[in-house]
Amino acid sequence: MSVAITFENIIKAYGKNVIIPDLSLKIREGEFFTLLGPSGCGKTTLLRMVAGFNTIEGGTISFNDQVINDIPPAKRNIGMVFQNYAVFPHMTVRQNVEFGLKNRRVPKDAMKKRVDEILDTVKITEYADRLPERLSGGQQQRVALARAIVIKPDVLLMDEPLSNLDAKLRIEMRNAIRQVQNSVGITTVYVTHDQEEAMAVSDRIAVMNAGVIQHVSTPKSIYQRPANLFVANFIGHSNTVDATADTVNGTLTVGNYVMPYDNFSADAESGSVKISVRPEEFVIREDNGPGIRAVVRSSIFLGLNTTYFVELFDGSTAEIIMESSISNIIPDGTQITLTLKQDKINVFNADGTRSLTKGVVNDAD
Repeated sequence: MSVAITFENIIKAYGKNVIIPDLSLKIREGEFFTLLGPSGCGKTTLLRMVAGFNTIEGGTISFNDQVINDIPPAKRNIGMVFQNYAVFPHMTVRQNVEFGLKNRRVPKDAMKKRVDEILDTVKITEYADRLPERLSGGQQQRVALARAIVIKPDVLLMDEPLSNLDAKLRIEMRNAIRQVQNSVGITTVYVTHDQEEAMAVSDRIAVMNAGVIQHVSTPKSIYQRPANLFVANFIGHSNTVDATADTVNGTLTVGNYVMPYDNFSADAESGSVKISVRPEEFVIREDNGPGIRAVVRSSIFLGLNTTYFVELFDGSTAEIIMESSISNIIPDGTQITLTLKQDKINVFNADGTRSLTKGVVNDAD
């Protein structure tokens, strides 16, 4: 059985040091939900509060309608997967996976059937009789995942489970984790600082900073329409450009370049703004037509795409990704002008705390 998880006005503090000041959030039943943010933002602290490993100084956490604040960790019916695997080195794969079922006194026949099913689900049946020392890191993580879900938990908690794997294995395992979660349908809370990993596995993501949730939505929505400049810069890479907005006439002015812009939100006001422009949202013009003045300082050819590093008119720098030309790469020192893909860029107020762009979806419940 899966459950919905509700956080209401959660506070976590160590003495006078407040880690999470006031957090409210709802994770839906059966959802793969990721807590994403930089180190020290509070995401693992929040996960450990769900598990019962950390105290709660204020607010409530509920599974469906049951408040779990005072329920001991062993009685919360939670499965956990850690970054260091935590498999028992003296036990075979099968014995590792059986461990939680033995503690619950599941009959032998039922236990064997369930373990066989889970080993097949995570694709490690052929390793059932091996000790962990004879397994790769990815295989050991599959054992940890099987052990966590074989007990049929209400909630699966995963704390940076792929951080100890190499790049190729990370991709392989994140796909496997997503497939397993889809097949068993357990409400899953996943902690990572890796933006690409979060985008690949999640139904929804909560971006956190300093114990505060900045934006909750689908990976697509967060990437394309971030709620503030922190989210825009944390999810993927973004260039920040100062500009002036005229919401009455529907324009943005960058330096001497005035461009039409019809994507302002209803509450947007004219004045100084910041534009978030992802590298692929610039368009390079070599004809010196209307645009933002810039100079190419360096470039990197990467096959399909070429990355240009340019100096803008005001001395700031920007990174631009363009599809590689069949002819040649723009030489260093070339004067260029840039235009922006106005349907894709995002505009924020002067301090970057609020989006002024239509289409932002911020969904914490």
